[in-house]
Amino acid sequence: MPELSGLDGAMDKRRQARGLTWRQVAEQAGISYETLRAIRKGEQAGSDLTRRGLERALLWETGGFEIAEAGGDPAVVADAPAVAAAEAPSEPPSDPQVEAILTILDGLPASVQAEVFQRLGKRLPPGVQHGRKAS
Repeated sequence: MPELSGLDGAMDKRRQARGLTWRQVAEQAGISYETLRAIRKGEQAGSDLTRRGLERALLWETGGFEIAEAGGDPAVVADAPAVAAAEAPSEPPSDPQVEAILTILDGLPASVQAEVFQRLGKRLPPGVQHGRKAS
């Protein structure tokens, strides 16, 4: 298999260090597998919301996505083992319709996302915060 470079390589290195599959990374980031694949292959840039979700999933410090994108080595969250241990896999699966809507919202500008969430108000399902499950 050819050696990966740039963002895809940094993400793959961190994914393997965490012992995750790509589907698990996407789930933890709150995005679809297809969106994750498009970002890794450079077909999609990803919104700020998506980038921060990927940083949380990979346990990178804030800004790590941009560092990896520029070819650097992102810093790992200082208490990464504690964060990983605190993740609760016992959470029930999310509503697929809500996830589909949130995936669509990820592709919209941040201002549009904010307007949608403002209009939804209290109609958001419990645990969803600005489009993604609260961590």
